Amino acid sequence: MKNNVKCYRCGKEYEFTYKNVSEIISCSHCHQQMCFTKETKKHLKLIRYIFVFLICLAIAFGMSRVSKNDYVVMLGTMMVAMLIALYSDRICMYLTMKIFGLEYEEYHPEKKTKKEIRKERNQPKKGLFRK
Repeated sequence: MKNNVKCYRCGKEYEFTYKNVSEIISCSHCHQQMCFTKETKKHLKLIRYIFVFLICLAIAFGMSRVSKNDYVVMLGTMMVAMLIALYSDRICMYLTMKIFGLEYEEYHPEKKTKKEIRKERNQPKKGLFRK
């Protein structure tokens, strides 16, 4: 499945592969930021749960087959699990891209105004030593 994304501001299309997929992307032409839609986030969450379940199942199955004195195999299994855990987010995004496809929408970071920041600073502190 090809995954093409069109920039909302300038209309330039991008094709994504497993190397350049991420939650927030920036258009190289106009620098507009885009993020996953809610539906894509739900799909990604589902894939993450399934992925973690399968990894845990594989580790439990591997550990059950090992004798109690075979520490090298246990250590190796745990090292492989740690390695997979490092790249699990990337793997899950790739699987989501292949199974469901990724959809992006315009990204609006939550910025606080100067007035809101001043208001937060002037609030009384909570705790034992209030003034």
